[in-house]
Amino acid sequence: MLQDANPGTEPVAAQSLLCARNLTKHYGGVKALTGVSLELAPGEIHALCGENGAGKSTFIKILGGLVQPDDGEITVDGHHLKLGNRTDPRLISIVHQELAIVPTLSVLDNILLGGADQSEIYRRSQYRDSVREHLDSVGLSHVKLDAPASRLSLAECQLVEIARGMSRQAKVLLLDEPTATLSDAEIVRVFDVARRLRDQGTAMIFVSHRLDEVFALTDRVTVFRNGQHVLTQRTSNMTTAEVIKAMIGRELVHSRAKPPERRADLAPRLSVSNLTVADKVEDLSADVAAGEILAVVGQLGSGAEVLVEALAGLRGDISNSVKVDGQAIKLDSIRSSLKAGIAYVAEDRADKGVFLDAPIAINITASVMAKFSKAGIMRRAGEQEEARRLASMFAIDPKRLPHEVSTLSGGNQQKVSLAKAVALAPRLLLLNEPTRGVDIGARAEIYSTLRKMADDGLAIVFYSTDLEEILELADTVLTVFRGRMVRHKPRFEIDGDTLLHDIVAGDSDASHGHVSFRNQPAQVDNA
Repeated sequence: MLQDANPGTEPVAAQSLLCARNLTKHYGGVKALTGVSLELAPGEIHALCGENGAGKSTFIKILGGLVQPDDGEITVDGHHLKLGNRTDPRLISIVHQELAIVPTLSVLDNILLGGADQSEIYRRSQYRDSVREHLDSVGLSHVKLDAPASRLSLAECQLVEIARGMSRQAKVLLLDEPTATLSDAEIVRVFDVARRLRDQGTAMIFVSHRLDEVFALTDRVTVFRNGQHVLTQRTSNMTTAEVIKAMIGRELVHSRAKPPERRADLAPRLSVSNLTVADKVEDLSADVAAGEILAVVGQLGSGAEVLVEALAGLRGDISNSVKVDGQAIKLDSIRSSLKAGIAYVAEDRADKGVFLDAPIAINITASVMAKFSKAGIMRRAGEQEEARRLASMFAIDPKRLPHEVSTLSGGNQQKVSLAKAVALAPRLLLLNEPTRGVDIGARAEIYSTLRKMADDGLAIVFYSTDLEEILELADTVLTVFRGRMVRHKPRFEIDGDTLLHDIVAGDSDASHGHVSFRNQPAQVDNA
């Protein structure tokens, strides 16, 4: 039974499955965590919220034995953990935000990787049935056990991570942004699995920046801010505004600029005519004006993301279908898209967007180093000045420019990836899931920066599966279903219901419907 403590403090569990007390971790002068405590009851799904850099990832890594804290203690099911040593995956298993998939291994081997010690003779056959069951439960019935993981999409890799966490049958499952790359239908399936595990007694910590998911799935919510515990409350007793205020320490002010007015006498910045990408996109046409932000919307696999990738030069020759500022351009490779003034920010920042082990400054200027080189000699002063300018644009602390990107939170890593693209001074900026895994405060900063650049004449096209992001950021919306355009309208003529209908039903006459995440919370407290 859980009993409420003082307002803003955590309810104490009489029979805690996990108890973390006074966890503290400092990196030099940076206080990642200071005296943080949290208790978790059996069969409870507990949300952990906070801005990027609030300490959530450090807390998760300490629980998993991946980071040695300076102080504190952890017990799981009566076992005192030896801090800094890898935690037995039968006690605590982690589904990481940044994927830990080995592309050269099979799906089966990836699921079994890192589990409890096996015998000296590794017999895959004894695990095939159970792994098949876990994959089927998360919607991967079409994926073959022996297929190399390199063939999987980003979303499929995320679902493999979740299946791997389930296969551990751990007492506590830590889910760090598990839905960031998933479609609505996939999220519903993952939530069903989470609730089934909860009903079997598994306790879960659910880290997410998508607050609608927090309220749909979780029983209690804890908020960290600046490495400190701010509150723990029942989710049903909180509102979205209250959680946001706890996360950022103030009320969040929303501002929505008026969309730019099109001038009939100007050629569009981007013109796409009858674009076809084999088996993915068919006969798609659209114009984007200078200063316009276009959202391309569709479920994963709908072809919506392929449009953005094709414009980035990642999908073969589409030269006959694209004009930039009225001029037909050759567009058959990344090099040709860059030459045309098109910059692209990939959806997987860790793998495709940044150099994790390189300094932040070098990451930001990596795409334009030729500007600062003469006769093979780098002009470091000019490079550093440019890095500081772009860091300031995206609210990146200039004092951290010499540090490796891997030391940053996910949101700040995304800012670095965006700054690297903007350094190219593009005419058209393409974004694939621009704020995946980014907290609500950093999102607002990124949206504000993108809007300012659009006001200065930059055309922006982005693909996102986050409907809130689409409604917040876009001036115009293009919906895609099974490779064909359904609708191309100003944002203010489209609501969330219409978007959902378009991407799940296309142009059918079916009534508009919601994909519901609604939860039936576990009864973790009778008080």
